[in-house]
Amino acid sequence: MGYIRHNAIVVTADGNNLAHERLNIAYKKAKELFGDLVSEIVDSPWNKHRSFFIAPDGSKEGWEPSNEFDLKRTEFADFLDSLAFEDGSNCIRFVDVAFDEIHQAEVVRTNRPMKVD
Repeated sequence: MGYIRHNAIVVTADGNNLAHERLNIAYKKAKELFGDLVSEIVDSPWNKHRSFFIAPDGSKEGWEPSNEFDLKRTEFADFLDSLAFEDGSNCIRFVDVAFDEIHQAEVVRTNRPMKVD
């Protein structure tokens, strides 16, 4: 028994060359961690933003694959946060969203807040 709780990650880069370079780095890391669950990079029609998506693993909560992918999502989110600049800003934005079979949804994690001096 168990229930399905889907986690999906959406990653978006600002519309400049540095952001696109960092998105390519993030994309490579995502493919390393999640393989075929990673979409192609999509170009937005305005402002040159680029995005990709990591699909849910499909495993039931508490099962080994689910636990493994929970760790991978944490590793990936930490990696994206490591791409931030000294002031805490980041040209790569992400959100990890969860939704389940009883139609509950939540934001699990997004970028760390910027440092405020």
